[in-house]
Amino acid sequence: MKSFILNEKEVNLPETWEEVNFEKFLKFSDIIKGFEANEDETLGEYESVLENLKTNTKIISFWTGLTDEEVSYCDLDDVTDVISHLNFLNDEYEPKNISGFTIGSDDYILPTEFMQSSSFGRYVEAEQLELQSNMLEKGKLSILPRQIAILCKKEGESEGKIVDAIVDKRSLQFRKLSMATVWDVGFFLTKLEQRLIFSSLIYQEEEMQTQNLQ
Repeated sequence: MKSFILNEKEVNLPETWEEVNFEKFLKFSDIIKGFEANEDETLGEYESVLENLKTNTKIISFWTGLTDEEVSYCDLDDVTDVISHLNFLNDEYEPKNISGFTIGSDDYILPTEFMQSSSFGRYVEAEQLELQSNMLEKGKLSILPRQIAILCKKEGESEGKIVDAIVDKRSLQFRKLSMATVWDVGFFLTKLEQRLIFSSLIYQEEEMQTQNLQ
């Protein structure tokens, strides 16, 4: 975190995605969506400047915790510094290949071989992940923690039937994950998606063949 003085108040702002948790980012994303929904291409140059000013005020207010009025009294150079500092939010994140993550005192691991054993539990997970992915494609970003909760197991935890109560509990817990971790797991999910669909089809075909032999 980096400290800034605005209107004689000290505020701490994140410097990297590691310092922004999913819950904070989700709220920020909702604010940005609100701006995009209210965009008016018919505005003149002066009106556009005013709208940009309002947008920047809301963004600074969100990240600093200051009210819109307090932001309006801030020194212009200080505000410019804050906006420049937050520019990393516009940068494309470079995902890393990870095998797991830690939250609190618990270690979670990503699956190394998904569906290879043709377990019914993994098949159900594949179906759920595909459903969640469809929801994510429709812009429902809030579904990401649940995807992670379905996909990741605690270290040493055996595979088995998905328990909704555990998934629900972990989904809430994973809202506190850093966005760096969420992006990294999301990168894993994009690589996994095609394999999931392919593996689901294979599993269904094998089940049909088994039933035909009985």
